[in-house]
Amino acid sequence: MLRAWLYASTLTALLAVLAVFGFLLHASWPLLAEQGVAFVAEPEWFPYEDLFGLLPVLIGSGWVVLLALLIALPCAVAAAVLNAELLPPRMRAGLRFVMALMASVPSVVYGLIGLWLLLPLLESQFDLLTGRSLLAAGGLLALMILPTLMLLSEEAIAKVSAEQRDAALALGFDWTRMLSRVLLPQAWPGIRLALLLSLGRAMGETVAVMLVVGSLDRLPQPLYNLLQPAQTLTSRIGREMAEASLGTVHWAALMSSGLALALAAVLISLLAQRGRAHEI
Repeated sequence: MLRAWLYASTLTALLAVLAVFGFLLHASWPLLAEQGVAFVAEPEWFPYEDLFGLLPVLIGSGWVVLLALLIALPCAVAAAVLNAELLPPRMRAGLRFVMALMASVPSVVYGLIGLWLLLPLLESQFDLLTGRSLLAAGGLLALMILPTLMLLSEEAIAKVSAEQRDAALALGFDWTRMLSRVLLPQAWPGIRLALLLSLGRAMGETVAVMLVVGSLDRLPQPLYNLLQPAQTLTSRIGREMAEASLGTVHWAALMSSGLALALAAVLISLLAQRGRAHEI
């Protein structure tokens, strides 16, 4: 009976995933039938002129997620090491509580904090007309994924066995060498899993990014200029979905953005499962 229930649950989950992809593909079909997949590499997005290029949002999404990970990962791992290895138990519990509290804050609140603090700071520091930019979106996402990344990294470091720590000390390793040669290498599969899970959240975040990224449908000039307003897949969907009529090519273009996000999420999930399998 239990085995039949497990099979039924697995089949239901699989059918749900296939149904989501089937819906997105069907909704995207008017655009795919009209332009094929060439629109993915097009740089212009003007719905009223039937220009539906995805390249600006793909590059914008890539920059925002990369910035978030580059900022959050070193900070999260450093905080995880500090909490797992150096702080006394009472302070460890306090830091974990703060991180859990930060993880529970709604994304719209982070967006409002970005509007109130981050954008004026960027405007004053870089002499910008507007702080809305790729850098603002990446920095805000880094703050949002930091708690999850830190808590999971701490858990991975804490799982390193006492025998390995004692062996390192017996070999004459000081704490710094033990950290770099034993703790972090042994904890890396868990940290990598935390990184992939945080990547999934960063890619799917909508409201906070939409408030600070600027929502400008063009490529940065030059491409590495992170101080310009830009657009991401999620911010485009969030801003324009209410304007698109059901069944139009514009609607299909927005659905294709959702399809691209879904494919990226599946890829991240597969990488996370592979990392978990290696860890086991």
